[in-house]
Amino acid sequence: MCAEELALVKFSELKALENKTIQTIRTEGAFGRLSSLVTTAHKAQVEPRSTNNLDIHLSFTLPTRLREDKGPHAIDRAFHVGCIAVPAGADEISHLSYSVLIGEGPDTSKAVARKFHFDFEPVAMRNRAESKPTYHLQICGELSGHHRNAGYTDTDIDHLLPSWSQPRVPAQPTSLALVLNWLFIEFGCEAPVKDVRTSPRWRSVVREAERSVLKPYYVACANFLTLSANDDESFISKSIYEET
Repeated sequence: MCAEELALVKFSELKALENKTIQTIRTEGAFGRLSSLVTTAHKAQVEPRSTNNLDIHLSFTLPTRLREDKGPHAIDRAFHVGCIAVPAGADEISHLSYSVLIGEGPDTSKAVARKFHFDFEPVAMRNRAESKPTYHLQICGELSGHHRNAGYTDTDIDHLLPSWSQPRVPAQPTSLALVLNWLFIEFGCEAPVKDVRTSPRWRSVVREAERSVLKPYYVACANFLTLSANDDESFISKSIYEET
């Protein structure tokens, strides 16, 4: 499988998808009880016709109820979801990253329970001497300017060893709607989140993202696995890691 086959959507198509996601959060009534998410979406700036970098950061709380939580009530935990997309020539994407930070306790706490990001890093833009999946999940990583503006410091993530860049876990491509919907599924036991997930308009946005981002990827993967010319090639090394 060549690098072009693993490429993500076009930069302009990605911006249109992310803009539609933000507009849906702003205006869809089902998000009404997730007021902090609506507020942060109104602050997000997406210019669909611009060729500048895409830089989105959503800071919000979700009512969560984990098996490990004590007490009968849901806990409002802090969530930070970011997107950085850097364009290349011919409407391509040279780098794409979706970051997620989840607070351990109530939203006023700066204790960080989870921090990770999903990266797209094409072969042409990376050090070929270091093997890594073109699409991967990386644990922790450094704080962004958005995180620091929200009050987080290096001390808050030291326990996650942010200087470690490995291992990088192979992952499917994603988008803002897909990351948010995944979080809604994982932490969606409370009614306000369930209302969003069952909203026909939100489901339509998620399906559009799945068709644009996931379908071409899985078609390319299936083609590699079914092509007889690849019978002696490793799918993981040749396709997922795109090693030569």
